[in-house]
Amino acid sequence: VKILATADWQMDMKGGNLNQAARQYLSDARVETIEKIINLAKEENVAAILAAGDLFEYPSISPEVTSSVAKVLQRSKVPIHAIPGNHDLYGKSSVWRTPQFREIKHFHLHNEKDAVEISEGVTLHSIPVKNKYDTDDQDQLLEDVSDEDGIHIVMAHAHDRDAASFGGHEDDDCKLPIRSSNVLDKGYSLLILGHWHSWREVVENRVLYPGTHEQTKFGERDAGYVAIIEVPEDGSDPRIDKIEVGKIRWAIEDFDCTGRQLPDDLTDFVRNLSVDDKIEFLKLNLTGEVDAESLAAEIPDAIAACGTLVRHLDVSTDGL
Repeated sequence: VKILATADWQMDMKGGNLNQAARQYLSDARVETIEKIINLAKEENVAAILAAGDLFEYPSISPEVTSSVAKVLQRSKVPIHAIPGNHDLYGKSSVWRTPQFREIKHFHLHNEKDAVEISEGVTLHSIPVKNKYDTDDQDQLLEDVSDEDGIHIVMAHAHDRDAASFGGHEDDDCKLPIRSSNVLDKGYSLLILGHWHSWREVVENRVLYPGTHEQTKFGERDAGYVAIIEVPEDGSDPRIDKIEVGKIRWAIEDFDCTGRQLPDDLTDFVRNLSVDDKIEFLKLNLTGEVDAESLAAEIPDAIAACGTLVRHLDVSTDGL
């Protein structure tokens, strides 16, 4: 079977400390990238799209975002299977209960733990988040399928205890633990996880966080991807292809001002990032030694000029 795996769209997010224009640009890009995912699934002829939670930033979101996402998903020819995450828990007033989503015939929300056949001989075992403060290992909810026929895939939204870290969530109250080694020991071929926003194969070809489809903030590494996965009938290692879909490029860069011709050198540096590397959202850390005149006039002039070269610019002068 061939599937597309994605997670953590975080639709209706406010865009952190971005300026207003950049927030709107990011919001529009997140919808466009969902459409790109839908088209990719059709081109790749996948059997299903698996969306592992936190598709929305909140359980109840704006009508505008609800409609924009639903319109894109309505155009899909591929069945979509999704679970609620810790951000978009299922409930009476949640986005999942709106008419826009209830009427998408090929969209299947698994708001209870279940097992469904998504293709002949292929069973999807879904574990939705029911309580964001749950501390019980989610792998304990799974039956052993080692002696069962067919391919068995698990989709969950959780922190993998077998990974070296919690993916930046170490201090969160929301732990949602799972132990991928126990999942694989129970005979499952593949574990698709949401919760971390960066792409990560915890176990090569077997346990994957596809990450968010569009980066959500500065500092996220390896975001903006989905996975096309082929799972062999004989239970051997799946093949995972990492496909870039994200539209916006983010970067954090340091610039040493010592001995530089300001403002020109700094402006040229940012221009090269925007033109050559296609950076649109830039966080710039200025370091080094400059005289009082540069600090009072040339640095502010350079920052003002650089702000026209990218869609969003954060500048720190703490290192000067």
